[in-house]
Amino acid sequence: YIVTNNHVVDGATEVEVNFLDGTITAADIVGVDPDSDIAVLRVDLPTDRLFPVAFGDSDQLFIGQTTLAIGSPFGQRWTLTSGIISALGRTIQGLNTQFSVGAVIQTDAAINPGNSGGPLLNLNGEVIGVNSQIISRTRSNSGIGFAVPSNLVKRVVQELVANGRVNYSYLGIQSVSEEGIT
Repeated sequence: YIVTNNHVVDGATEVEVNFLDGTITAADIVGVDPDSDIAVLRVDLPTDRLFPVAFGDSDQLFIGQTTLAIGSPFGQRWTLTSGIISALGRTIQGLNTQFSVGAVIQTDAAINPGNSGGPLLNLNGEVIGVNSQIISRTRSNSGIGFAVPSNLVKRVVQELVANGRVNYSYLGIQSVSEEGIT
């Protein structure tokens, strides 16, 4: 299984995965969750050709901790940038959904278009988040990038693999006035 962002595969009818050794293979979309901006893909390769990375515990992160972001910004394949966690517990507007993603990681590691879906790593090489969004008026790194935290990713991936979708509980409030429902 491969984890990426939902907005990376949104609307795709075919998906290919490129590996560092030059292998390119088709992937199936196992499931997507627009509310967390996470998607899970499946590739059919022998296990000796796959080198999975471990998830870290995003509840143990701290501001100032060193981060490494991997991606292909602006089409430049296999790029690694470094930075720190500059804030925790941020909220970002979900893409292609009306809901926000909470408790995200803010980093100043350079995240640009093309980094989406790549891992945010700690110095132990553990995935602590999935790079998702930036704040920028120029669509390039302004030192404010966001990653979906690994503990949320683990929970979402587990449900996507098991069910192909994620079920959320929602609590809503509706008011009624003399003019009707608002």
